[in-house]
Amino acid sequence: MRHNGRPPILASSVAPNLLSMSEHGCTLIACPSCGVWKSIKRGMVTAHRAPYEPGAEAWPAEFRPPRQRCAGSGQRVRLDLSVAEWEARLADASRQAGQRRRTRVIPRPKPPVAPSVRQLAAAR
Repeated sequence: MRHNGRPPILASSVAPNLLSMSEHGCTLIACPSCGVWKSIKRGMVTAHRAPYEPGAEAWPAEFRPPRQRCAGSGQRVRLDLSVAEWEARLADASRQAGQRRRTRVIPRPKPPVAPSVRQLAAAR
């Protein structure tokens, strides 16, 4: 597999929720182009196809356009983080998300119920 020619992405520059590292060596990353989770092999995002155009699933199979290779396939990734550093960054990011204020729900008055047909007929 060839790389796509773009400059390499540093793992430290990727948001920690878009990267998944384990001690067993399996590292996953969300494709920078389409967002699909793919593994990293030989320092690159594994090859995959771009998603169909919206609504193309409804077309008959013989009329669907062929799916092209995703532009994020073959993107070089430099893993400059250890698993412990990544876990610390992920824990810090989740802690920050938990500290955000919730939006306040404002109760709205319910609209009045329309009278029934029987009530309208009796009013005449």
